[in-house]
Amino acid sequence: MEKLLSVMIVDDERFVIEELCTMINWEACGFQVIATAFNGRQGLKKFRELHPSLILADIRMPFMDGIEMIRQIREEDDTVNIVLLTAYEDFSYAKSAISFGITEYIIKSSITPDSLRELLENVRVSIYRQGKKDKIVTDWLLEQFFSTEKSENSADLDATLRQMHHIILISQDLPVSISGEILPEEIQVPKAKLAVLLQNWDYPGWKLETITSLPGGQTVLAINSTENVYIDHGAELERISRTIVRKLRQDTGNSFTAFYLAHRISLYDLKLYCSENRNKLNESYFSGSGGVYRLEYPVMIIESDMYTGYSGVNTGEVFRITDRSLIKSYFHNIYLNIGREKNYDKLMKISRDFYFELRVAYQKLPELAAEENLTLGYNWHNWLDAEKIGEWFAGKFIRIKENTMIPEKQYTKSISDAVRFIYDNYRNPDLSVNDIAEYVHLSAGYLSGAFRKEVGSTIKNYITEVRINQAKRLLEQGGMKVHEVGKEVGYHSSQYFSQAFYKKVGILPGEYMKRE
Repeated sequence: MEKLLSVMIVDDERFVIEELCTMINWEACGFQVIATAFNGRQGLKKFRELHPSLILADIRMPFMDGIEMIRQIREEDDTVNIVLLTAYEDFSYAKSAISFGITEYIIKSSITPDSLRELLENVRVSIYRQGKKDKIVTDWLLEQFFSTEKSENSADLDATLRQMHHIILISQDLPVSISGEILPEEIQVPKAKLAVLLQNWDYPGWKLETITSLPGGQTVLAINSTENVYIDHGAELERISRTIVRKLRQDTGNSFTAFYLAHRISLYDLKLYCSENRNKLNESYFSGSGGVYRLEYPVMIIESDMYTGYSGVNTGEVFRITDRSLIKSYFHNIYLNIGREKNYDKLMKISRDFYFELRVAYQKLPELAAEENLTLGYNWHNWLDAEKIGEWFAGKFIRIKENTMIPEKQYTKSISDAVRFIYDNYRNPDLSVNDIAEYVHLSAGYLSGAFRKEVGSTIKNYITEVRINQAKRLLEQGGMKVHEVGKEVGYHSSQYFSQAFYKKVGILPGEYMKRE
């Protein structure tokens, strides 16, 4: 069963999709965006694969417009809720789609966070009236129960939470995002699709009670024996887990890891267990992907299993090592110790610190940086476990040692003053070359040429770099919406900010903000 109502957004403007995805907290409204598409043909394909509960679709799109996409969807499904996104000039055209059973049509420029939340609430009520209320309420409350620290519950859910089950936890084997990027959509199996696969399989001798998910990405499969509840089913649960892992790989082409609890446990206790044993649920990063592991409950915590915190490795020490073999040994020993501790938090912390050092070094080696690709999408096969990550870092730092570091350049006073003025005034959306030239008492033409010669960048591009770097810092801190960050760093339009950010960073600001 699905936990939140699933949503697909179809629009040929990437920045409209970005705006809708970040405008509200979808999960707080009981929804999750599981797919996006840029034309009707893509939308139809993803609908057939994922079967979302709600579709937000533009009208005018290449390859297949929204009306034709909806017509074909309605031939296959007459229950899915569909909302048309229209421009003023398409308003009359949108009315022609009513015959296909459109839930609502709204004008793009009039969408606000409040109006979008109101629309979603109306859709939820509509689905309630279709006889799905009990399922939605249960799924929604389960999602909230596992995703919040508080353990408040309602009478509707209490009986479900207190039932005893055997538990199998399923995790897709995904890379450690040491770069901080959001995982590419194409390498992840959507939770909704995974739930459908697990729900449709047969479990001879077992009854499937509940499918839900944990905030860390694990899917919870709660099952009970239909024959003897009280014996130790460890061997049988291991067999079922291995079958699930094998079938998921066959059906999705992706690797999965499974964990099983041989003794029954309530969902109340499962939440506490997972919270206190999160390192055990990241076993694949240390013991290899695609495995099946038995979990014990209750757990007797011994000193060696306790979280020891960040070891305080000085990642800058690697720059003092000159020998190639010593660099390999340095990373091998660090990641060997992390693997022995099986501490995911330490793995993440140290890896991200090394990645930061790597990016700083590459900024001083532009020729090497032009040859290398440090993004998650390009390197994710090397970031699946501690050993591979250590080997990847060793190779990158060896390459740095083999290249001569370029010394930092000292600017003339006029250019230094210009740079300082940019940092002091980048929040001003109307900041211009003339403003900077006036401040340093040079003509705009002369300043532009001198700036490009000394800094290696145009003034306009340098201002953009400063703004985007400041935007990244604000997005990392959290607490601000995308359009608020754009305004803070000097952009009138949130769409223009998203375009500029995407050109510099390679991902949209909303994706950057959501990365781990």
